[in-house]
Amino acid sequence: MNDERRLYAPRAYAADDPRRIVREHPFALLITTGEKGPWATSVPIYFETDDPGEMRLIGHMARNNPHARALQAGDTALAVFAGPHAYISASWYRERPTVPTWNYVTAHVRGALDPIDDDDTQLRLLDRVTEMAEQGHSSPWTMAQAPEGRVDALLPHIRSFRIAIDRIEGVTKLSQTHPAGDRMRVIDALEARGWFGDQAIAALMRDNERATEED
Repeated sequence: MNDERRLYAPRAYAADDPRRIVREHPFALLITTGEKGPWATSVPIYFETDDPGEMRLIGHMARNNPHARALQAGDTALAVFAGPHAYISASWYRERPTVPTWNYVTAHVRGALDPIDDDDTQLRLLDRVTEMAEQGHSSPWTMAQAPEGRVDALLPHIRSFRIAIDRIEGVTKLSQTHPAGDRMRVIDALEARGWFGDQAIAALMRDNERATEED
């Protein structure tokens, strides 16, 4: 049966590599549905391993969060990974005038969630999350460096989870359907304006332009 509950991603904007969006923007909105309606919590979520075909995500949240207490094995979960975004003024589109829009990057991951409560597995997942979050640091911090007894004291106050992935989808909407001249005007205008997200979107658009030139 066709499931219409998918990320709206017109062909021109469908991300070639939605996994990259997940990896580069791991602070996600986790959404699950309970008896009284949806729950939503913003938490860091990572692939469980570095395997390029990995189909599991992991994360944790404060156990005092009512959402954490509501998690049930087999819950349907949606994790939304939001990348940079920027408002695009219609005044920048001159070759093909149109209306204002928004350029953005996002990935949606759907799957079945299972809460994890045993200490050994939670510790292993915390090690993984810390390893990923510390990537790129000159002296990465590890769980072994925590003050003695601190991790053991905190474990009862978190609840970890794993998501078995059913589908990963992404959007990179970067003015791809507009003429080259308009795209370059958008890039220049974003770089000059400098609002939140402008520089990141402009950089992604410039990368697209370089790739197009190489093709």
